[in-house]
Amino acid sequence: MWYDLYPKYVLHYLMQAEITNFSSNEIELKLKDEDISIMYIIQHHILKEKDIEFAGIVMKHPLIKEYLMKIKSKENPMDILDRSIKSADEYLKNISLSIDSSQQKVL
Repeated sequence: MWYDLYPKYVLHYLMQAEITNFSSNEIELKLKDEDISIMYIIQHHILKEKDIEFAGIVMKHPLIKEYLMKIKSKENPMDILDRSIKSADEYLKNISLSIDSSQQKVL
């Protein structure tokens, strides 16, 4: 099957992100060369936070992998972003473990 060819361990990599605007309650990031689905997962976890007023992602152009992410909150947006990324990471690890255990049951 195709999933037998997929590597079991994927190296962690750094996301290309640039802070374009930062204040005590707002942050705007420019992200490059990422899949927008990752941004949507992070946005979903940001929106779960209680002090969030706005969190959105804009794709500049469908052929260019460059996005703008804006977060507006009642508390420090960097703290919220950090917690949300950690939460999204745990969520994705749990999905990966579920897939691996399902694979083991099939085999």
